[in-house]
Amino acid sequence: MLNVSAKRLRSVVRTIFAGAGALDDSANLMAEVLVGSNLAGHDSHGVLRVPVYVDRIKEGNMVPDVTPEILEETETTALVDGRWTFGHVAAHYGTEVAIRKAKQSKISLVSVVRCHHIGRLGEWVEQAAEQGMISLVMVGGSGGTGPTTTAPFGGAARALGTNPLAFGAPAGDMPAMAMDIATSFIAEGKIQFARAKNSDLPPGAILDKHGNPSVKPADFYDGGMLLPFGGHKGYSISMLVELLCGALVPGDIYAEDGAQGGTLIIAIDPNAFRPDGSYSDVADFKLRRIKDVPPAPGFDEVLLPGEPELRAREQRTREGVAVPEATWDGLVEAGRSVGVDVAQIE
Repeated sequence: MLNVSAKRLRSVVRTIFAGAGALDDSANLMAEVLVGSNLAGHDSHGVLRVPVYVDRIKEGNMVPDVTPEILEETETTALVDGRWTFGHVAAHYGTEVAIRKAKQSKISLVSVVRCHHIGRLGEWVEQAAEQGMISLVMVGGSGGTGPTTTAPFGGAARALGTNPLAFGAPAGDMPAMAMDIATSFIAEGKIQFARAKNSDLPPGAILDKHGNPSVKPADFYDGGMLLPFGGHKGYSISMLVELLCGALVPGDIYAEDGAQGGTLIIAIDPNAFRPDGSYSDVADFKLRRIKDVPPAPGFDEVLLPGEPELRAREQRTREGVAVPEATWDGLVEAGRSVGVDVAQIE
């Protein structure tokens, strides 16, 4: 493992994407959100992804020098075209649109089509919470028409994506709550990170190509499949995401040869039903009530959703980010491929 400061990682990511032809604003945003994922403790959605995105740019599948745009809108809805640029850029743009409309109309619904991987969904609900908005973000719907990773409950073949969803809510004096889960047992990026570290997966996460349980990352990439979390319950939530992001979001209408699902963003004014503006006080009460629950044996305290990320961010900002050598080598090679010498970046 290497220990790299967040500042240097941001510079590395920004310079690589600039070398790959990204707009300055896009390169800056990608540096912030990818390193932000590492800082939050989600290395699977951090700088590990840079070589993949660079490859997509070089192959012509990702367009680094365009910006998203609104195709159609009402007071409370918007259909956003990501234009196949960085998915994170499209998600950030769509979230800003959702926030603006919710501030005006109390609630908004935004769908994003022609959109690449948008990274850690917690990033976007945190973005909304920072501006005082409750939000839901989910991604899915490409199952059957695009890349799939996950078997349905009781099945032994890939048919669904990881179909993640996130929920964020601001508070008053308490930190905002941020829930971010894949409906698969683990996110596919966790398998990438385990492979980079040459470590096993937790039992119950995947099946091999023959439908047998496995803990080896290589078995997943040899035709294996993820399993839904919680058996039939996680599978049901995955199907909720599948229909909202695959049927409500019109990805199939706007896709060419890319993924035909999409991203759905819902933003809500937390005082929509509280004209006295009491939401923050009540939210604080609810969160404190959970924090005051005594810990079970083996636990030091009850953590709220989003607290592990907050603490990881504080620690890693202070102490640096642990980067596997394989991940760093990938950054070096990605930089070399676009004329950037990563070793010279500080």
